[in-house]
Amino acid sequence: MPTRRTILPIIGAMALVASAQAQDAAEETPPPAFPETEIFLFDYDASAEGDALSNGRNVTQRPGYDNQPYFTPGSATFLYARDDGTQTDIWEYDIASGTHRQITRTPESEFSPTPSPDDKTISMVFERNNSIWQIERSAPDAPTWALEAAGVPEPVGYFARNYASGDILYWSRYGFNVALTSAEKPAYHFISGHAVPATPHVIPGSAEISFVHRQTNEQVWIKAFDPETRAIRPLTPLVGTNANYTWTPDGAILQIEDGKVHRWREDGAGWAEVGDLSEPGITSANRIAVSPDGKRIAVVGLPGK
Repeated sequence: MPTRRTILPIIGAMALVASAQAQDAAEETPPPAFPETEIFLFDYDASAEGDALSNGRNVTQRPGYDNQPYFTPGSATFLYARDDGTQTDIWEYDIASGTHRQITRTPESEFSPTPSPDDKTISMVFERNNSIWQIERSAPDAPTWALEAAGVPEPVGYFARNYASGDILYWSRYGFNVALTSAEKPAYHFISGHAVPATPHVIPGSAEISFVHRQTNEQVWIKAFDPETRAIRPLTPLVGTNANYTWTPDGAILQIEDGKVHRWREDGAGWAEVGDLSEPGITSANRIAVSPDGKRIAVVGLPGK
């Protein structure tokens, strides 16, 4: 019996040590580097006045960050940012085959992939110097700094690039302003302060670029900037508070608010609801992208429990 009395305290002490070690390990485990998100693909009917979305499905279905989808010119694939637990790379999803392919393999993170009209070049925000870089699909391991000719070192959060003109409108990561620069020459033009963090977009069928601006009356508007005249014109207030939106090929704007997809047409009567994302069980939806042929949309959100 003395032996048993000796062993029990030792076992108890070992259990306490193991518990403390487990607690220390849990406390030392860092939180995920990126939020959990998924990308859902829908068919889209631009002519529908009511429910314009159908055939919704989760096309990423994995733990981690899958975000910022951008359709390629042929509408057959979309690029997106995907994390591996520590940093992000650019991946591509093929709609017909349902397969995913890794494009970049760098030690830094990349975001906001934007393909060129010929789909040979991909621009992105690169954490190497917090600016806009580009890769050729033929040489994905040799990125080049897209703003080297412009000489603009300001950290970039989001951007839109007009490959035809070389114009780049970007949202300053720390300045909360938007500015115009170029991928081809020294250029810098301050457009506006009080810009809301949101991806700018080249407006289909024009050289104008849209951005989101918080006015002095606290209203938040989507506005259009003309790089040639430097004029700014207001388009529409946001539906609510989500500043992520996109343009359709026929000149409409889509925005998600409270799980609903809303559409705005310049010659219409304001915003109209065209889709309910709660029906397929999507929660926390925020980003949206439209294919160049106008037949599909990609939505970033989470699957319902």
